[in-house]
Amino acid sequence: MYKLYSVYYKVIISFLLLCGVATTNAQVNSAARYEIDLRRDELQIALYNSSNEVMLRAREFIRKDPDYYLGYMFEGLYRYDRSGDADGYRQASKPLKQALDLFEKDYVSVLRDAYSSAENYETHRRRIYDYVAIVDKLMDCYSNVERPDSVIWLLNRYKSWNFQYDELGANNYIAWTYHRNRFYTSKKFDFLYNSVEENEMAALHFLKQNLEYIDKNAAKNEQVMNYMRIIGSKMSVYHYLSIIYSYLHKPDSAAMYYDYMKPYTIFPYNNYAIFCFVNGYFNESYSFFRYAQSMEFDKYRLKESIYYMSILDVMRAKPQKSVSDLSLYIKEKGVRPGWGWYNIGLARAYMYNGQLDSSKVCIDKAAKFNDVHIGTTWGQSHYLFSHSILRLVNLQRKEAAVRFENKHYWLSPSKLKQIAEIKLEQYVAKMLIFTQLSSNPERKEVYYRLFASEATISYDEIFYMLKDYGRSYFIKEFGKQAETDEREPVRKYFKLFQGKLLLEKGDSRQALKVLEDIYNQDMGVNEHEYEKLYSARLYEALAMANKESGTTKNFAKFRNQFYVTYPQLVPFSSVRMKFKLNTQIKGGEHSKQILSDLNSFNLDLVADDKENNPVVSLVFSKVGDKNVIRYSVKTAWGTEIVENSTIIYTQPEGVAKKLAFALFNLKL
Repeated sequence: MYKLYSVYYKVIISFLLLCGVATTNAQVNSAARYEIDLRRDELQIALYNSSNEVMLRAREFIRKDPDYYLGYMFEGLYRYDRSGDADGYRQASKPLKQALDLFEKDYVSVLRDAYSSAENYETHRRRIYDYVAIVDKLMDCYSNVERPDSVIWLLNRYKSWNFQYDELGANNYIAWTYHRNRFYTSKKFDFLYNSVEENEMAALHFLKQNLEYIDKNAAKNEQVMNYMRIIGSKMSVYHYLSIIYSYLHKPDSAAMYYDYMKPYTIFPYNNYAIFCFVNGYFNESYSFFRYAQSMEFDKYRLKESIYYMSILDVMRAKPQKSVSDLSLYIKEKGVRPGWGWYNIGLARAYMYNGQLDSSKVCIDKAAKFNDVHIGTTWGQSHYLFSHSILRLVNLQRKEAAVRFENKHYWLSPSKLKQIAEIKLEQYVAKMLIFTQLSSNPERKEVYYRLFASEATISYDEIFYMLKDYGRSYFIKEFGKQAETDEREPVRKYFKLFQGKLLLEKGDSRQALKVLEDIYNQDMGVNEHEYEKLYSARLYEALAMANKESGTTKNFAKFRNQFYVTYPQLVPFSSVRMKFKLNTQIKGGEHSKQILSDLNSFNLDLVADDKENNPVVSLVFSKVGDKNVIRYSVKTAWGTEIVENSTIIYTQPEGVAKKLAFALFNLKL
């Protein structure tokens, strides 16, 4: 999740930097400093407009007085605003640190007395906001190059001035730093505790301490500044409290703090969208992500909204939209922070759209890219784990594709060899994931709890990760969470996992009982837009449980519901699809060969049908010198599943494969 930083905040800081009367306690080189102070406004405007003149003028300021902080501050701010990788932030941190040292040397009285009266605050507020800007950007630099120990050192240095009013919100950022690094221990960073729970409790401690600090000084600060500034300080604390409580699976507490923030412009739309997502309110989540996307203008940071919206598009059976949106976004933004995450999202979208080769290309790109995690609690461990999971799922789909494309694969030595090679790759991928999981101290709260706030993979991918590990444990655990999880809208997902794991274990009768219970309670027949993937997985499991338990009377019913709900999943499933076939040959060549090749795929095409199976219509014709196949798929009641489309070809090779996947709304 994002820390509290926005374009709105940047504008306020920029405005405050321009406000006020410049004063100085330094007596050295006063003429040069007077000239620099007179010219700083034009430099501040140039910085806000991202002008290339900033660096030249900053260096000029430094030449005029190398002991004055302003030149170093503007150089640091300029480098910070242009940083898009770790090296850029390291370069920005050097002049910012120098500006910090020089400021604290020359302006001790300002730092001590700025809030003692409204008059003093008005006189010194430009210097105070310079100091806050220096600390804020230097803190970000340290955070963005994964130096949280330096962040804590810097914030404690800032706090040592005992400001009556904390412009920065130091304890908020200390709390955020504990939360962002919660899975490490004191062996890595001295300031941390030795468990996730202890680090989260430390984060809460600093936030509650900040609320007490704000209340303690509120009466004095009302005499110095506008009361809304004090309200704003409280809203900042609530922002971080909502993040921590959401992570701790305390939705009521998180919701309370979000409600406190809703009337104010500081409201964190992106984080609230994530909160809606993890609590099962997917429609609201998508709406807030769309709004957050329109509000985020920082080109050098990951847009979590883009990533999550692509998952939601997959969940609502629109992987093609996810492919289109992410491809366009990656092309527009280029290789910047977030590029690796967007490729992980695109890999997922391609995979659910049946484009496994394209998915693998994106996975490989992400694996080779060292993304920078700016202003987000998503770190390198989340990044590595996410593309490891997608690599495994891609391999499992690849194996399923071989079986789908070859109905009698077991009679082909070459296909058996191909499957064996893929299984070997799967084994290596599983071992990597097992290693990553075993060393992850928050695996239970993030990956074993569906829809956790810091999970960067979808619930469907979690099943692929868990189905081969400790089935008995997870059957029991998910059964318990289906009854006790505070988030009622997601309880059915735990129950679905319980049923699917029973099926994987071979207990098809018990699985059928659990799955039918979901279905009969109308938990899984909920056709909300964003629950298409959930419903499809339920129908798939019900079809397999009916078949494997020998209770086949409902097999065709659930198989067809699976197909109608999310046809793109079926070729990569153990469910074998059956269609009623209507064929018209009005011309063209190779129709018999193509139909024969089509029958080699793992699907059944029948002329007579008593099961109300979907109806495939194929029309072979010729237009000019080109052969054309017009195809569509409808339910037995006439509802369109695959819209009327065409395949144009000259030679028959590969046409049956295109057609077979096209029947499942997949265009290779």
